[in-house]
Amino acid sequence: MAVPREQSVAREFLDAFVAAFATFDGACVADLFATPHLALSSKGELVLLPTRADVERYYQAALDSYRRDACRSARWSELDVAPMGSRAMPVTATWELLDGEDQVRRRWRQSYSLQIA
Repeated sequence: MAVPREQSVAREFLDAFVAAFATFDGACVADLFATPHLALSSKGELVLLPTRADVERYYQAALDSYRRDACRSARWSELDVAPMGSRAMPVTATWELLDGEDQVRRRWRQSYSLQIA
């Protein structure tokens, strides 16, 4: 069971992701990830991103796609945190991408592996 510190770390990460998303700048999103980075695409494919430049390009392409689909912001909900030892935890949340009228354009569950400082 997650304790308040772990919940706080997870919420801080997800809120930072929302703020980075709002910039529609792949470099801002890349700031949130270590390299090498392993992503699971919306097509269910694992994508290895060995360098920061690769992470920036990957997320910039996604952001550009979302913008073309009229997405203007993002929000998360349904947070699940499951600590693994004292320094790591998988975090899963539901994401919704919203248009300019705050209508949901896309929705999915996403997991991240976070380090507890």
